[in-house]
Amino acid sequence: MSPLISVIIPVFNAGPGLHKTLASARRQSYSRIEIIIVDDGSTDGSLDLARAAAREDDRIRVISQANGGVAVARNAGVLAAQGDFVAPLDADDIWHPEKLERQIRCFANAGDDVGLVYSWYRRIDEDDVVVAPSPSPVIEGWVLHRHLDWNFISNGSSPLIRTHIARECRYDRRLRDAGNQGCEDYLLQLQIARRHRFGCAPGFLVGYRRSNSSMSSSVARMIRSHIQMYQILMPDLDSDARRLACEKTAALFVDLARNRLRRGHVAEALGSLGEAWRHSGLATICQAFGQVPAALRQIRAAGRGAGGSGRAEVGRRFDELDPMECEGLWRPRRRLARLNGLKELDDARRRMDPHRV
Repeated sequence: MSPLISVIIPVFNAGPGLHKTLASARRQSYSRIEIIIVDDGSTDGSLDLARAAAREDDRIRVISQANGGVAVARNAGVLAAQGDFVAPLDADDIWHPEKLERQIRCFANAGDDVGLVYSWYRRIDEDDVVVAPSPSPVIEGWVLHRHLDWNFISNGSSPLIRTHIARECRYDRRLRDAGNQGCEDYLLQLQIARRHRFGCAPGFLVGYRRSNSSMSSSVARMIRSHIQMYQILMPDLDSDARRLACEKTAALFVDLARNRLRRGHVAEALGSLGEAWRHSGLATICQAFGQVPAALRQIRAAGRGAGGSGRAEVGRRFDELDPMECEGLWRPRRRLARLNGLKELDDARRRMDPHRV
């Protein structure tokens, strides 16, 4: 029998857009699914909408809880999952109908040490129109160092994860508790990458909806979220991975200093520069001031779409595009050159006990 997949949809005041998200989950070509909606204390009628959908479709279950943040909501869904795999789906994103089918096929062809399979995404607006080209990397196997350097998944609705692994690693509520929510997905993925291999099911199978009200719209908060994420990880990393995390943290502190200076918060900016020095020294500070680091470009692109003109450049609906059809041009040469260097560190994992990293 085919494995059961549990789709986990955390909901907080999702509004009418939840209809689109649910529809994309319900029309998956892979039929053995359950859909768990976790309402996280909504006050806008989202819970009523979820319960109405559950009455129409017996694959849907609804969990209602007091507001605790996205990590708490996702963990509740993972804990309630009856499937062999969990598929997180944010309440404003949508999936291509073949998303789960392609990913479960990838798992079937992979070894038992593959814990997560991801696919690519397209950035879309409120009308499901693609607003900017997105990357299409195929990065597989042991990926910890490459994923530390670049969030090549970059979307929480993309991965399919073995349920027991999602329960072991869990989404971390400390980011939200500190007011730094935003990197919960990335942190979970990195925790999984410490102990398990990744696979890729190629195709633009996720519509990643960005709006001014979305979590990533606050640049300063997202920078702090990335910083706290690396700090949480560091004690459990080996020397090479820790050095890389320190470099990324230092660059992010420089970005935060630049952000604070632009807003006239001089004392905060100086404090951030001091933290950058502490983590990686003068060389990183000079390099970060010389060019906008990739981490900040990603954060900004998530809010407005890389390329500025966005819709005018792309302008087609998500459901009109074949999953393998590229909209626009992704120029990854510099990025891939760095990743190829880090791949040597990841490949060395083949000769190691994965629990050591």
